[in-house]
Amino acid sequence: MSASLSWIDLTAADRDKLRRVLNLFNEQGTVDELGLGSLRDAFSNALFPGTSVLQTRLRYVLFIPWIYREIESWGGGYDAAFEAKRMELGLIETLIESGDSEGIIGIRSRQALSQLASVVYWPLLVRWGIFLAGGNQGWYHTQFDGLVRRQKEVGRADDPGVVWTREPTWHPRLPAAPSGFPDEASFALTGEEADFLLGRIQERCGGSLLAWLAQEGSTSLAESFWEEPAALRAGGPIAERVELARRFSLHVEGAPLLYNLLLAELRHDVQRSDRDAALIDSYRGDLAEWAGREEAEAPFDTTSLWSFVARQGGRLVHPQQRFVEAWSRRVSEIGARRVVDDDFLRRLIANRERQLKGQRARVANRGRLLDWGGRVGVGRMSFRWPNVRRLLMDLHAGLGR
Repeated sequence: MSASLSWIDLTAADRDKLRRVLNLFNEQGTVDELGLGSLRDAFSNALFPGTSVLQTRLRYVLFIPWIYREIESWGGGYDAAFEAKRMELGLIETLIESGDSEGIIGIRSRQALSQLASVVYWPLLVRWGIFLAGGNQGWYHTQFDGLVRRQKEVGRADDPGVVWTREPTWHPRLPAAPSGFPDEASFALTGEEADFLLGRIQERCGGSLLAWLAQEGSTSLAESFWEEPAALRAGGPIAERVELARRFSLHVEGAPLLYNLLLAELRHDVQRSDRDAALIDSYRGDLAEWAGREEAEAPFDTTSLWSFVARQGGRLVHPQQRFVEAWSRRVSEIGARRVVDDDFLRRLIANRERQLKGQRARVANRGRLLDWGGRVGVGRMSFRWPNVRRLLMDLHAGLGR
């Protein structure tokens, strides 16, 4: 009997939470075989507030409010969720016709798209102070008629002498949609739009690397944020976070490499395939290359890591903390070059997977081992930088930098 999920009697908030959980299974860069995802996310949220690995282009931050403000202009009585979806799906075709197809959400699925851009960007709209009512998207849909009525009682920010008695739904200085929207649209930001977004980032994300690079960056940004010259000029707490993220990313990169090597060896013992033999050689080479970089650094300071997590308001998960502590301590004791054949670290990795997955752990489940694709959870943590880099490049193109 196959497993399934059903929508039972859930509130709009419950549905939003469950949808976000399900989205994680499709996110690139979120495969978390060894349970380090919460640490990765703590860095990502501190460095780049409001962002996610599903966000592609910055002007979606305006497309979504423009769509909803258009529906609000019709008055109450409409199914906001239905109308917004219809307009978002139509926007896909409009953006394709613009000639800049990079980052179009739904370019493959088209009308069958299930994960709308508004779902992806809604937390950002709240975090950056663009959606001022503060609720999630499901809440907005259920409160739509009341929010429309409230809008009639709120003056514009540029109306002289207006005394606000209620908070508007959307930021009062949100630029107006272009006259042809949504039948005409592109990802190119106008100067006014870029200035508005820069202001939102500076006000709501101050002290973050995102805010610093929004002000100091350009349309030419390095492939890694810890190599970006503008980031290196930040100094203070921002520079400390950047360095800790860089060092943590390098330090734990060896763990998934060792995990995949273990899987290749275990499966090779079962089926003696040339492919697994080649994978063993490949992962041994990857670990040797990682070890060379790791040994060029000072030993990793786990105390700084836990202090950072605590400052961010994160919860220290004791099994995760013990795993990282044991990994760091052993790497420091034996040196990174001996990690590849160290029995203690091999047992540590295998036990960590069993702890996380139980009977579904590949190191213990023959069926799952044989179904292993040859590479899982590998790669240095980038903390959403590829996506944030694209957003910042869009911003600076609009600012003319």
